[in-house]
Amino acid sequence: MKKNKSLLLAACLLLGGCSANAQPDAASDNTTEKTEITLWHTFTEVHEETLQNIISEFNASQDAYTVTALTQPLDGFSSKVYEAASNGTGPDMVMLDASVAADYAEEGMAIDFSDYLDINTYQSRVSEGLFEESTDFTDGAWHCIAIQSTGPVFFYDKTLYDELGLSAPKTWDDVENSSKKIYEAKGIPGFAVDSIPDLAIMLLNQSGVGYIDKETKTVNWQDDRYIELVEWFAKGVQEGYFQLAPTTGDYNSGDIGAHVLGAYIGSSAGLPFLDLGDHELACTSVPQLSNGAEKWVQQWTRNIIGFKSNETKEKGVAAFAEYFTNADNAAAWAIAFGGFSPYSDADSTSAYKEYIAGNIALQALALQNDYAGALPVLKGSSTVRTELEKAVKKAATAQASAKDALNEAVQAANLALSE
Repeated sequence: MKKNKSLLLAACLLLGGCSANAQPDAASDNTTEKTEITLWHTFTEVHEETLQNIISEFNASQDAYTVTALTQPLDGFSSKVYEAASNGTGPDMVMLDASVAADYAEEGMAIDFSDYLDINTYQSRVSEGLFEESTDFTDGAWHCIAIQSTGPVFFYDKTLYDELGLSAPKTWDDVENSSKKIYEAKGIPGFAVDSIPDLAIMLLNQSGVGYIDKETKTVNWQDDRYIELVEWFAKGVQEGYFQLAPTTGDYNSGDIGAHVLGAYIGSSAGLPFLDLGDHELACTSVPQLSNGAEKWVQQWTRNIIGFKSNETKEKGVAAFAEYFTNADNAAAWAIAFGGFSPYSDADSTSAYKEYIAGNIALQALALQNDYAGALPVLKGSSTVRTELEKAVKKAATAQASAKDALNEAVQAANLALSE
């Protein structure tokens, strides 16, 4: 054998094709390539720097995987992911809400993270409600790993409010009264929301009508209490003191900054994008019904969702999720995104504590923690949300009565839940 190796080395030297230090038998030991894991996301440049930093550090921390993040257009993103994942040409993971994961879980396409990670450790680090959202699927599996938690808050132009003698609203009646005064005095809408479906869902739950009945997998929004609330919002839009859609961009932050809007409900994560110039910005918790059945506001949680492929890639997704959510990275991501960290050990870091202390949106959000809730994660729930939005918009634009619009939406929503 030694003689054969010597002859091979001599031949290489004569032909000039090998180095004198070559080790032919050992070369194959160093040719293992890292498995590439792809992440599709819709984060903005504000968030991408932190995302890329964490990815780079993960890639350098081990020799098995390389994560590559690909930015995608926000418009139609969920549909694009579903189509691509269904035919095997999509990403290995995305960062979306649990209702999206429900569709993949039903189709057997979502990774069960308990195959690769310790679910008890995860449960010990997050709240009871968040753990339920991560695991509350029809198959009982763990399909979501939370990366941040945000929620709606009420942003308002305090300078304008002070000028008109208005106080921060506590009820929807307060919102209506303040909005009318702003419209009468300034000729601008007094109130808007960044998300029509989330406003509609909050009013459903606050009124006691309810969003989705998880046991029957049906909706029933044709309740007089709720019809009146949709009519209430529609009347405000039609008379001008409520606004249906932003006029200076995709979100109402531009309108309030341009002083053409008095207040709006938007994500707490939107605070960095707000600039009112010489006016003072203020923030408070989301208003409630004065005669509501209970207080309720939505909690928004973004999660890592992985897609089934092969064991090697699935392990890579799980390894990245674990790395992304360690205490330091979880805190860094929450700070970059403008939300709460879901993890108790991240909350204790000094950077995170300082960040919370200086953030008026999160201080307002914290006031809602006791009655913040997540939505059922069922297949078809994303369609239910869309149909409810359509109904409210039809009523607000007088394309249909609130009763007729909701009736149509209920039929479409129940069909989606039954499929």
